[in-house]
Amino acid sequence: MKDYLKIVVAMLIWSTWGMMIRWLSLPPVVVLFYTAFIASIAVPVVLKARGEFALEGVSAVWPLFCVLAFASIVNNLTYFYALAHTTVSNAVFTHYTAPVFVAVLAPFLIAERLQKVTLISLPLAVSGMVLIVLAGDGIRLGEEHRRGIIAGTASGVAYALLIIVSRKLSQKLMHHKAVVVLLWITASVTAPLAFLTDHHLTARTVVLLVTGGLAHSTIAPLLYFSALRRVMAQHAAILGYIEPLAAVPLAFMFLSEFPPPIAIFGGFLILFSGYLVVRASTGNRHSL
Repeated sequence: MKDYLKIVVAMLIWSTWGMMIRWLSLPPVVVLFYTAFIASIAVPVVLKARGEFALEGVSAVWPLFCVLAFASIVNNLTYFYALAHTTVSNAVFTHYTAPVFVAVLAPFLIAERLQKVTLISLPLAVSGMVLIVLAGDGIRLGEEHRRGIIAGTASGVAYALLIIVSRKLSQKLMHHKAVVVLLWITASVTAPLAFLTDHHLTARTVVLLVTGGLAHSTIAPLLYFSALRRVMAQHAAILGYIEPLAAVPLAFMFLSEFPPPIAIFGGFLILFSGYLVVRASTGNRHSL
């Protein structure tokens, strides 16, 4: 239960990214660089204080760390591109095809057997996601949305790969090292683009960037990666639907947007799917 709760808390933190991006009004690559840079300092400090900072063994699995960093950067950039070139509903729906890709790829990439609870909870979560999307802008399939839909789907595949590789590294007890290396690579790769992008920092944006660096890029990843030592990739992917679900009450609290009944029912389906996953993890596990 503790590890599943860590994933839920991490998802709740990440669910506020949309508001952060809106409040910051900065190019996505700039936000990604500064938050990764801040976290690349904060995470080693936190781990050092806890006596858990060590990079031994990283070279032995360096390809996995490269794949992890590549998946993370592609995930972020293609999702941001989708948001800019299609509707928010299209971008969110295609991005959260990730759990489906995890269920398909995990048995082949990390030998994680598909569980019966996944076959039940995943369709419920996807159905809930569809209802929430339909309550918003709905799905648009016109020619003008093609690039955004393709980019959103690519972000879903990258997100799935990110979850699978994270699970693999966590199983090897390299969860903390994975966070550190991921942040260092992300900050290094995005730095040139960020500095070449015209932007202006104010006291307000600095405070928001520091908040994002400490909460979204430090606390949330540490919780998520440590939980993946014991939480299966397919379960973590399904619990990932908590992130878009949390946008509904956040929109109500901060934007005075009351969710329609169809969105509330969709949220109930997502919560119920998460409940099934957690209940299955605390009882007997049956695999196909």
